[in-house]
Amino acid sequence: MSKRKNFRSKFTNRYGEEWQFEYDFARGQGILKGSDVDWQPYPVVDGHAIGLLLSKEELIWLRKVWADAISK
Repeated sequence: MSKRKNFRSKFTNRYGEEWQFEYDFARGQGILKGSDVDWQPYPVVDGHAIGLLLSKEELIWLRKVWADAISK
């Protein structure tokens, strides 16, 4: 049985700010890092980045990739 790799997704918003989501299957945890927050990691729980205020387009992207990650 092969070990699943982490799920990763990148996004750039209309202002050129970059975001990177990663879901760790072994731990069952997601994190979000971005250029707007000096690449500091923020936990993602149920499609929400804890401690971050995201724009509507960023939230739509994050919720989509969260759903994609947990459905794998």
